[in-house]
Amino acid sequence: MRPSAFALLLFICSYTLAQPVRIGMPLGNSELRQKLQLKLASAYTALGFSPEFIELPSKRRLRLLIDGEIDADLFRICQLDEDHAELLVVPAVLDTLRLNAYSLSSDKLMNWQQRNDLLISHIRGFKMAEQQEFAGVRVLVNSDAQAFGLMLQGRVDIVLEDSRTAERFLAAQQEIQHINRLHVADFTVCHIIHASLQPLLPALVRQLQ
Repeated sequence: MRPSAFALLLFICSYTLAQPVRIGMPLGNSELRQKLQLKLASAYTALGFSPEFIELPSKRRLRLLIDGEIDADLFRICQLDEDHAELLVVPAVLDTLRLNAYSLSSDKLMNWQQRNDLLISHIRGFKMAEQQEFAGVRVLVNSDAQAFGLMLQGRVDIVLEDSRTAERFLAAQQEIQHINRLHVADFTVCHIIHASLQPLLPALVRQLQ
């Protein structure tokens, strides 16, 4: 057996005996979460691990991962803007998310990024939206219900959200019958692991490709 393969085997055996792999995942049982949970469970099980999935808010997942309190994050956008040596992106694209801008007025979506008279809302810790630069005022909320509720009250002009999450939420809201959408950007998503799992990186890539 090659030394590197032997070292990986020892790592897997010792780590499995110590504890399961703790994987943070987003709140809410979305279709994407279900699909990737099955995919990651299969990958880790094939490598001899027992994955444990833990529902956590986005910012708390990130902080616990940086601190080593959890071992991995189910998925985040592959283009992490955090400069933390503790975080490793597994270079295997799992899916693609589309960021949309939503508004009750089509006029407000015209050149929205250049207009300083607009109030633009998104969920706190939502990186796809946080990476967008615009001249308007950023209004941070804790949920889609808050964001779209503020829009209905006329207190924000635009909501930024990924299309799958937004369309699922809007489909259940009878009071929002007509809404305008504008495609903003696409983001690929990847599995993120703590640096302590670095020896597993090549094997995870093979499992997830």
